[in-house]
Amino acid sequence: MDKDHRGQVQAMGYDLFMQKAICVLLAIGAMAWPQQKKSARPEFKDYSVEQVFAGVPAAPKLSKDQRMFRTMIREGAKAKVQFAGHYTVPAWGCGAGCVDFVIVDSISGRVYDGFAVALQPPQWEEKHGFQVQMEFQPQSRLLKINGCPGETNCGFYDYEMVEGQGLKLLRKQLLPKEYQ
Repeated sequence: MDKDHRGQVQAMGYDLFMQKAICVLLAIGAMAWPQQKKSARPEFKDYSVEQVFAGVPAAPKLSKDQRMFRTMIREGAKAKVQFAGHYTVPAWGCGAGCVDFVIVDSISGRVYDGFAVALQPPQWEEKHGFQVQMEFQPQSRLLKINGCPGETNCGFYDYEMVEGQGLKLLRKQLLPKEYQ
């Protein structure tokens, strides 16, 4: 084989190698893409409401179990709409680094039970920074929990407010075991 042909064979080998390398990289990227998409948290704009109630809030209709926190719920229900177009989210402390909440419909007065949410573990916050325990907006049905619901299973939870039903879990991502 003469010199020119050897150079062409080497060039063809290099081209074939590069084509295979590109295919492998694309395959790896394609496999990782759904995982990245799956772990991404939903955005408030994806759960937007058409309008936000601006009238006088209805008095909350408390259940027997909710009466223990009637003052916090009644006072919180007087606020302007905070969540999902016509709801307020009265919240109160339930211990160090813990908040309990309910959701009150400002139009009907119906009260949906919430739950206690503790802060993320201190070692997680030291490494990743502090995050508020609950995130919500007046113009969105999305509620994000960054903490430990019921003081267990610490992580990131995303809920949608479903009319007449309450919160529906959309997604949860638990912290690694060493932070539980």
